[in-house]
Amino acid sequence: MGMQVRDTIDHDEIRRWIQLHHGAPARISDPVSTRAAKVLLVDFLGARSGHYFEHISWAEWFAWFDEHCLCFRCPADPESVAFQLIPRAATVPRARVASARVVNLSP
Repeated sequence: MGMQVRDTIDHDEIRRWIQLHHGAPARISDPVSTRAAKVLLVDFLGARSGHYFEHISWAEWFAWFDEHCLCFRCPADPESVAFQLIPRAATVPRARVASARVVNLSP
C-alpha cells in the first residue's frame, strides 16, 4: 500500500501546516546557485544548524514559491513532518491544483 499525500498551493493551508509542525520559513543563503525547489526551507524547532540558511518572512517565502511555480506536498498523515516542494507541472493541471487534493503514491 502506498503513502497518501496532499498537494496544495494555498498559502494559508501551507502556512498552517508548517506552523502546526512548529516550523518557520527559511531559505538557503545563496539562492542564485541552487535549483528553485531546493532554495526554500522550513526550520523545524531550530533543528537545522550552521550558516547555510536564513530565516525569511512568509511574504518572501511565498513570493519565491509562486515565482517558481512550486507546489507543497505533504503526507495526509498529520503526524508526519515530511514535505516536498515540487514543480506544479509534476501535479495535476494548474486549474485543479489550487485546492488541496490527496494522492495515493502506490509502489
